[in-house]
Amino acid sequence: MHQAFPAFDRALVFIGLCAAALATTSCSTLQAALPDDFAARATAYPVSGHSPRRFNEPVRFGPYSALEMREGDTFSWTLPFAVADLKRTTKPVAFTLVARGEAPVEVQCVTRASWVGIGSASRRVELDVGAVDGPMLDCGLRMDGEQPQRLQLGRMGQRMSGSLLAPWGARYAVESVHGYAGSRWSSGTPTAYRVGLGKDTVAVVDVVNAGRVHLADGLDAGQRVYLAAAAASLLLLDPELGE
Repeated sequence: MHQAFPAFDRALVFIGLCAAALATTSCSTLQAALPDDFAARATAYPVSGHSPRRFNEPVRFGPYSALEMREGDTFSWTLPFAVADLKRTTKPVAFTLVARGEAPVEVQCVTRASWVGIGSASRRVELDVGAVDGPMLDCGLRMDGEQPQRLQLGRMGQRMSGSLLAPWGARYAVESVHGYAGSRWSSGTPTAYRVGLGKDTVAVVDVVNAGRVHLADGLDAGQRVYLAAAAASLLLLDPELGE
């Protein structure tokens, strides 16, 4: 169940979190919590182009760049019924992930959100029905010379989970992270996305502030560029689309 509330209230929640959970540090240095020991065996890349986000701006981190950005307009429609209404919002995006010396990865994604609203404007309750409308994030990723593979992420309440298929036959689990580094507080929206095989984490996409992408050191160059393309897709995802 989702109770709609204005952006001003969200800002107050964020300010309260900073004051309560981060008394000894700055909100600008806030980062997502990482799995135990992952930071010691991964390389972290600060992100540019994620936040603040400008329309069709490239997303870059380390040697990886999401170029030829083609962001479609956010499209919404509402279908009224006698006692409720159905709202659906979609947003497409496409880009090419490149790194020097590596084959490019072409990416096409669509983000969708569906809600059923009940009640008046002052006492309105919205129910997320996206689970019956397909995954919230649905992407196709194609490495040069390979068949397209799929990245999907669905929302169940505040949590998000899905999978990433890879050209080398792996099926990675993708799940949202809601914790902050060095804090016991958690967020209603994702602070990061973890990509892994069982307990083995291969990537973490931190979406707090400007963002940060962590890639496991044991990956080969082809795996890294493919996972970087998936990371760029997750950086562009708006988990509050349609709210």
